[in-house]
Amino acid sequence: MHPWRERLSRWFSPIARVVPLSPNAITLTALALNLIGAALLAAAGPRPALFLIAIVPIIAAGFADAFDGIVARAQQKESRFGDFLDHLCDRISDSALAACWLIGSGVRESLVVVATIVVMLNGYTGTQIEATFHTRNYESIGRGEFVLALVTLPIVSFILFSNGWAAQSYGGATALEWMSLLLLLAGLLGMLQRIGVARRLERP
Repeated sequence: MHPWRERLSRWFSPIARVVPLSPNAITLTALALNLIGAALLAAAGPRPALFLIAIVPIIAAGFADAFDGIVARAQQKESRFGDFLDHLCDRISDSALAACWLIGSGVRESLVVVATIVVMLNGYTGTQIEATFHTRNYESIGRGEFVLALVTLPIVSFILFSNGWAAQSYGGATALEWMSLLLLLAGLLGMLQRIGVARRLERP
């Protein structure tokens, strides 16, 4: 997803120079949109249409999350507090979105807990690379891929619930629980990739 960050920066820099909102206000707006999307996902099980409705604020939040940094650079308003706030809001958003999609999809409680923790730790390892080595690295599975997944997964949930397939068991787990395991494994892979990045950055 890193090439898209560079493209978005080029495309939106002219707008970012004149936008009246501060970078921190945009960061908080992205958080609010993600929490709205998360609430819709959590309530979606009995009402599958909410899975699709939730995608709208999630996509808007994804753009806002990218836009805050563009505004900060374009208006020369970069700050350490802004960077801290951005990371904090990202971790809250990631945890809420993952947990609420899992809950809304009827995934068993133990899997909700483990998958949410892994999503949190995946984001944390990326933040720690920046804090420890003072550099951002986008080589591994990161937040961009997570946001893309959180656009795709609700569509799958909508299809399964709408057709009465969500409760069917396949090898001891529902289709959505198998997808939750894939999300969990992707998070673990991202963590391992970032550990590898940290090892490379440690070498002189």
